[in-house]
Amino acid sequence: MERGSHSGRCGSGFHAIIMLRFILFIFIISAQVFSDTFPTALGDCTLEIYGGRVEDIPEIVQQILDETENLVNEFGTVDSRPFSVYITSNMDDFREKSKGPIPEWGIAVAKLNPDRAILKSPGIANISFTRMKEVIIHELNHIYMFRIPNYYTIPSWFKEGMAMRSSNEFSLLHKIEISNSYWKKQTLPLQRLRNFSTYSKGRVKLVYGESVAAVEALEYYYGEDILISILNKMRLGSDFQQALESASGEELLDFQIKFELYLENNFNWVFLLRASKYIFVILPIILILGYIYHRRRGKKIVKQWEIEEQLEDLEKNEELPN
Repeated sequence: MERGSHSGRCGSGFHAIIMLRFILFIFIISAQVFSDTFPTALGDCTLEIYGGRVEDIPEIVQQILDETENLVNEFGTVDSRPFSVYITSNMDDFREKSKGPIPEWGIAVAKLNPDRAILKSPGIANISFTRMKEVIIHELNHIYMFRIPNYYTIPSWFKEGMAMRSSNEFSLLHKIEISNSYWKKQTLPLQRLRNFSTYSKGRVKLVYGESVAAVEALEYYYGEDILISILNKMRLGSDFQQALESASGEELLDFQIKFELYLENNFNWVFLLRASKYIFVILPIILILGYIYHRRRGKKIVKQWEIEEQLEDLEKNEELPN
């Protein structure tokens, strides 16, 4: 009897230990995933952060709230429906949440059905927390655009240009890349910017830079209201090209020509900034040439003064009576 009781007590203790370990395992796994759902101007947002290594979660939540409201205030209301923002801690999570082909240079992607934005965390994307916040704004713009009727007719240059405009990602490096390509006669016409997935990593900066430049060109030639006018016409049933032509009063071909002029007028000089890396070589040469120039110029001025003084002396001598 005593043996049986002892055996029973040992069995119960063993099962209790197993249960405690299981509960601890579940707790550890669940602790690695932060998840919260909150209402936004685009619908309920579920934010999920994997790995637990992304700081300032309340700041990210506030940013999503602010940016969704900004989009609605600037470009009008859209259908409200749930969406998700995932910040993944490894490539397996990123691929699993993306569920589709992603360019090898991509650090984030927005997907339809269901609407979701999937980002690599700063650690695996090799970016700063500040840069990650820009990427969140970029992807939220895509989620907003998903709600525009006839979304599938929008070319990549407009979608990405709008997203970069919202996130202020149009950097000096993009402008230099456009300028460099312009002087090499390698800029891309708008009709080749309809789909970005075919471009290699080496062309990414150019295609994104030209896209935001195209959106800037729309506002430059047709006014600040052109963007919302295009979206409103799409809300009424037009496809993208019809909406652009109706809003601008010109054919798409006319804008393509104007876009080429916009690149020429605004980016044909920026390549000179690349010479800045040679400034420590060039500057001494410039100083020496400047010194030689000013020294010769100074000698000429002194010589001129001497000639003028001699002429004045001659004039004075001629005026004196004999």
